Amino acid sequence: MLQKVAVVVLHSPSKLVKCWKCSKETSPAMFCESCHSILDYRADNSLSHFEVLQLKEALIVDEELLRNQFYELSKKLHPDRFANQPHPAPVYALRWTTALNRAYQTLKNRDERTRYLVEKYLGAPSQNSKAALPLEMAETYFESLDSLSEGNKEPLLQFKLEVEKRLEESGVSWEKLAKNFDESLNKIETAQLLRKHETEEKYFRSMLADIERKVTS
Repeated sequence: MLQKVAVVVLHSPSKLVKCWKCSKETSPAMFCESCHSILDYRADNSLSHFEVLQLKEALIVDEELLRNQFYELSKKLHPDRFANQPHPAPVYALRWTTALNRAYQTLKNRDERTRYLVEKYLGAPSQNSKAALPLEMAETYFESLDSLSEGNKEPLLQFKLEVEKRLEESGVSWEKLAKNFDESLNKIETAQLLRKHETEEKYFRSMLADIERKVTS
């Protein structure tokens, strides 16, 4: 499996915030730069999932590093560590923990990670973003359905192998596209290719599930 080491980075926004405890201005990170008190997290503060986990934005990630980073930050931000601290520290810890869990659940999954980054650069997909069975496969598929209606499952089983092959090839294609995305300066162009790939792969997965239902019923 193609992997790339995710580099830990610090979020460096342009504006500063005032620490609730020491009242000094600090970067809006997890902890105050002066007194090290936990700072607030808000869902609208523009931190990406990668910034929450303090990782470099990338489609190809080192899964072990991602997991270790999540566990390390979870220890630092766990609400139990702030239970005896004055308000609003416990509330802030809970907000950060929620954001951390949401970020990890998204980034640890290849499909969710792809969808997240594609939507960052392209926005939500159109309702018309639908895939269609390639023309060279359509005729074979409908012929296999005709055979199934006559009690012969073999053509559909053969077609199932073709769909599985396409999905295997799709995995290889994703790795190439992901590498291009991570290295490219034109994220939008590569994101468009990734969205097309995502739509087609989702279609083949759905078709495979439908075929499996048909041959086992």
